[in-house]
Amino acid sequence: MSTVDRLLRLWTEPVAETGNAIAAFGAVYADPVSINGVDVPLVGLVDRARALQRAFADLSVEIIDEVEAPDRLVVVFWQRGRHVGPLVLPLGEIAPTGRHVEVRTIDVLSISADRISAVQVVPDNLGLAMQLAAVALAQHA
Repeated sequence: MSTVDRLLRLWTEPVAETGNAIAAFGAVYADPVSINGVDVPLVGLVDRARALQRAFADLSVEIIDEVEAPDRLVVVFWQRGRHVGPLVLPLGEIAPTGRHVEVRTIDVLSISADRISAVQVVPDNLGLAMQLAAVALAQHA
């Protein structure tokens, strides 16, 4: 199974009990892993995956593009789901809306010793917030 397949399964399939989840994430990620310059321990990744799965039902991922280089992997993908639980974004928390959403995301993964050691993730949080009606364009008079 490829790194991308293993990675996607961690985020889209139900997260196991904490001990098993930490082991599963540890098979793919270094501990800690740097995410946009912030070190996140494996238990933090498990918490993030659970939060994502609480916020969205029917979670799926469609790979748009994948570029592999020595010690790097870039993955561009659509993430889709139905918003069923609280979602925390940099703009604040968004209550469940029941809306179906799709978000384009770019992950630049650094690989060391066969594990992801760093991630630069660029999600379209503004587009997501707009789909959930949490923000809207200002109306001009």
